[in-house]
Amino acid sequence: MGLLNSVLGNILGGASSKGMDYAAIMQWVEQQGGLQATLDKFRHGQLGDVVGSWLSNGKNQQISGDHVQQVLGSDAINQLAEKLGVDPAQACSTITKFLPTVANAASPNGEVQQDGNILGDMVSKLFK
Repeated sequence: MGLLNSVLGNILGGASSKGMDYAAIMQWVEQQGGLQATLDKFRHGQLGDVVGSWLSNGKNQQISGDHVQQVLGSDAINQLAEKLGVDPAQACSTITKFLPTVANAASPNGEVQQDGNILGDMVSKLFK
């Protein structure tokens, strides 16, 4: 996972930052019900247009750490922060960068692939 973490880190602006373990983040997303369930939480949190931008071919709209905190809740954020060894604010910041990129990579046809390997799909897209 070292190369993948490095590539994702470069894309997301924190190549060697403490706690930027993207495999751990994907594991955490799976524990939250998966990518689709996580995106659905944002849709239900009045951020449907933002999620739509992540799934489209256009530019990804940004979200704030406050949006992440409101949508996912402090328990989930605290779990991620603990997993990464960072404070909750840094965990929220990481998700603001990570989630749009992953959602975009996992939705080549505008919908999240249900049976695909998201990390594998991201690697293949990055090296296309």
